[in-house]
Amino acid sequence: MTNRKINFITIWERAKIRPILLLFAFQGIAFALFLFIPLSLMMDSFKSNFPYVENTEIIESDGIKESAVLTDIKAIENVTINGNNPQILTYEFDLNGQKTQSKFSVFDPTKTEDLQKGDVIPIKHLNGKSIATEYEQYSFNMDFMYYIAGVVLSIGLILCYLLYSRVRKEIALYKTGKVKEGKIISISQNKGFTFSKFGSSMDVHFEYGNIVAKSRTNNFALTNNKSIGDSIKILVSQDGNTACLYPELIAKTNGWKEDNVA
Repeated sequence: MTNRKINFITIWERAKIRPILLLFAFQGIAFALFLFIPLSLMMDSFKSNFPYVENTEIIESDGIKESAVLTDIKAIENVTINGNNPQILTYEFDLNGQKTQSKFSVFDPTKTEDLQKGDVIPIKHLNGKSIATEYEQYSFNMDFMYYIAGVVLSIGLILCYLLYSRVRKEIALYKTGKVKEGKIISISQNKGFTFSKFGSSMDVHFEYGNIVAKSRTNNFALTNNKSIGDSIKILVSQDGNTACLYPELIAKTNGWKEDNVA
């Protein structure tokens, strides 16, 4: 069985003649990546601006109760919610006989408006981490943006798979298809994108045996001086169920030796 040489440019050429599918697949993946990368950088910036305590539920249930002295109250200026800013509470408490400082991010304008430095607040600590028990921790949450990026990325990957599945069939024919002769039934032009002409191609319907098939190509020279009813060289799968036009230009580019009709 023949196994012809195929390079990446050949695969790209086959994808390029399906411009709509290629465009939306690329845009889906690119949009998701361009959304995810800035989001990640932005989240890193936000996290560096305010503390975040993990596993607050465990500290709440298993932590040791203490009283802490509030040493600072600082607003997070770059985050505003309904005209109010989240705040970072800085406090000190005794841990094994030593003064320990800790920070906790909160957003509760009603409860924190009367807080002042020097106030005593209840906390719980566990394994070096602590929480202010009278307040819920504030965390900047943009999970919904990640969901959007994930959905768009999934759509892009699905379209990539559809594009790949179509190209794969043609590449398989290029590699192992038997050279045969078909009869042209119809030829139709695909204009591609209006301004760039990217993706311009033509669909050729042809008949071989008792089977009618369609093949898309951007090598317009294949049908020069050809009309309906004329014969044209094709590649047919080993089982005879699928076929495509014989790609003369690709054959020369990849150095195929076989060019005789079986």
